[in-house]
Amino acid sequence: MKYIFLIILSLLVLSCQLFSQADTGTVYKDLEARKFYSVSYFTNGSRFEINGKTVSKSTYDKYKATWENMETCCPCILKSYDENDLLLSETVACTDCAVGSFKTFYPNGKVKLSGRYKENPTGDWNNIWARGYCSVPDGEWNYFNEKGDTLYSEFWNDGNFIKQIPEQKTNEIWKVELTLKGESIQHKILTQEEVRQLAVTLKFKNSAPVDTNITIKFQASATGYRQNEKTFTRTSFQTINILSILSEVGIPSDQKTSYNLKVCNKGEVIGSFYFEVNL
Repeated sequence: MKYIFLIILSLLVLSCQLFSQADTGTVYKDLEARKFYSVSYFTNGSRFEINGKTVSKSTYDKYKATWENMETCCPCILKSYDENDLLLSETVACTDCAVGSFKTFYPNGKVKLSGRYKENPTGDWNNIWARGYCSVPDGEWNYFNEKGDTLYSEFWNDGNFIKQIPEQKTNEIWKVELTLKGESIQHKILTQEEVRQLAVTLKFKNSAPVDTNITIKFQASATGYRQNEKTFTRTSFQTINILSILSEVGIPSDQKTSYNLKVCNKGEVIGSFYFEVNL
């Protein structure tokens, strides 16, 4: 009888251990938390700016010093703050890719949204965007009001939107695709003419009416030069002149330059794409 009791006790302990491991819902263990300021930076060596405002060098260094925390985070728990030290989000990340659970916060500290992105169980962090492990929504996402009450839930499967419970009366754009002749342009080298041929495709969460006002923000930035951003409609974007955008801020055409195209709906960024342009 004592022997049977010990067997049952052992099975109970084992089942509790297994449940505890499964309950974590993550392949990662003992991740380090790191602080990161989610602000824009600019300096020409004598003037320093944070979010477009002139600051002292020591203030600039305070914010910029956390950039390395993001660049070397792979994976870690990245805690993002605004310039006033208000917590914006906590995300399991590899550099700027979300690769696990996350939370975003209201200014009062209450959780605004909690969910998860697809995890990387391989332990290989090379080229994770191309391998489908960069910021891919997965599982259940829960939305809350500023009091902490649950508003609704969404369900995702490997980056694809499944449903809302309850389904919302307002609709949202859940995916923005930027293509050239039907192919994704992420991490591609384009000619200036090909940039003009880019197509924006939108996918919606439900059948409710959608009020859209789509604009395209095109940014060009190079080390030592001021970033230049231009806003276009989908129609006017077909006449974009990249050489003119560079010359306005003095960036030579042969200077290594980063290009970021942001698709916005009523001023809110709903898709961001990076690529190179062969001039």
